[in-house]
Amino acid sequence: MNRYFIAAVAVSILVLNACGSSKDASKANFKTAVQAYLNTKPGACIPLPSKDMPFQIEKSGGFFRDSLTKADVLVEAGLLVRHDAEVPNLPGSTRMVPGFEYNLTDDGKKQLVKAAGGNIANWDGFCAGKYKVVEIVNFTDPADAFGTKISQVNYKYKVEDPAAWAKSPKVLAAFAQLAKDMKDDASDKAILVSTNEGWMHEGLSKAKGG
Repeated sequence: MNRYFIAAVAVSILVLNACGSSKDASKANFKTAVQAYLNTKPGACIPLPSKDMPFQIEKSGGFFRDSLTKADVLVEAGLLVRHDAEVPNLPGSTRMVPGFEYNLTDDGKKQLVKAAGGNIANWDGFCAGKYKVVEIVNFTDPADAFGTKISQVNYKYKVEDPAAWAKSPKVLAAFAQLAKDMKDDASDKAILVSTNEGWMHEGLSKAKGG
C-alpha cells in the first residue's frame, strides 16, 4: 500500500479523534450545551416589587416594607417613578392612608420583560445583559438515571454588557440573585442530558419533550 496513502489515512483519523463527537462527555460539549440554555434567558433579571403595574404602597410600608425598599431603590435607578397618593392600608381595604404610587419610566418600559421576575408567581421583571459561560469547572461521569444518561456540570459564568442599574450597589443590596449573578466568580450547576442531538441542558430537554 502506498505509504503516502497510509499517512493520509492516519492524519484523517487523528483529525476526527481530535474533533470528537457532540455526544462525547467533554468540557467543550458541556460548555456549548449550557450556553445554548442560557441563550434562552433574557439576561440577569429582578422581579417587580408587585404583580401589578402601577402599584401602591403606604408610606410606612406596613406589611410591605421590603417591597417599599425595593421600589424606592428602583426609583433611584431610573426604572420606576413615584408619586404621592392615598392608598388602601391593606389590599381590598376601604381605609385610605398616605402612600405612594409607582409606575414605569420610559427606560423601565424598555427593560421590562414579561414573566421574567424569577419568582414563583412569574411576575414581570427588569433584565440586563446576557449570560455567558466562562468555563466548565468539572462534571460528574455520565450515569444512567431513569433510562437517560446524565451528568452534573459545575460552571462559571458572567453577565455581559449589563445596564448601569444592574451594577448599582443599592440595587445589588436589594436583590440577592442579581448580586450573585454580578460577582466576578459567579458559578452555578446544571444537569445535562445525553440526547440523539448531543448533550442538552435538562431545561431545554424538557421543553422539547425529553
